[in-house]
Amino acid sequence: MSSPAIAPGEPLATTAGDRPYALARPLGWWGVVGLIATEATLFGLLLFVNFYLRANADAWPLGDIADPELVKSGIRSVILVGSSVPVALAERAQRRGHQRAFRRWLGVTLALAAVFLAGHVEEYVTLWSEFRPDTNAYGSVFYTITGLHALHLVVGMAVLTYLLVQSARGRYDGVPEPHGVSAGILYWHFVDAVWIAVYTSLYLSVTLS
Repeated sequence: MSSPAIAPGEPLATTAGDRPYALARPLGWWGVVGLIATEATLFGLLLFVNFYLRANADAWPLGDIADPELVKSGIRSVILVGSSVPVALAERAQRRGHQRAFRRWLGVTLALAAVFLAGHVEEYVTLWSEFRPDTNAYGSVFYTITGLHALHLVVGMAVLTYLLVQSARGRYDGVPEPHGVSAGILYWHFVDAVWIAVYTSLYLSVTLS
């Protein structure tokens, strides 16, 4: 028996009850996955450099620099990692067609991210008088890794803001699972996961060792 013809450009789909769903994600979504894999590799290499320098140093941090503090940075870390909860709730609300709830949870996520970023800037201002990127190898890797993560955080906030604006314009009305939303939220989870690795490597492991 021959298969039914599919019109050119028609997406491959099947049904679960009366609800269609795609069998394959678009190239844009896979592009985000590829970007995440690339950036994860970059962070992995930078953290490897950090541990390599640390293993070959007599003391770490170098130059009598104080160990990273854990109270404020720990609170900020909980806030950032915790932002994965409202962003996941936003994605669930969008899938259910609740656009107001979607925007509300995205707003909560952005607020938490802004608190983390403000604390991050405050930390830089405090540390700048003690050491800078050109002070020694420790300063270089600390500012490079944390600064790169801050850049990814800002990009992630821009992506979530874009999704919020598009939702307010009605772009996602009646669209059960827009791939742009899932890709943007996936990127945000990546930003949170990277910070766990960064905080563990640059803060916890140094202070608790």
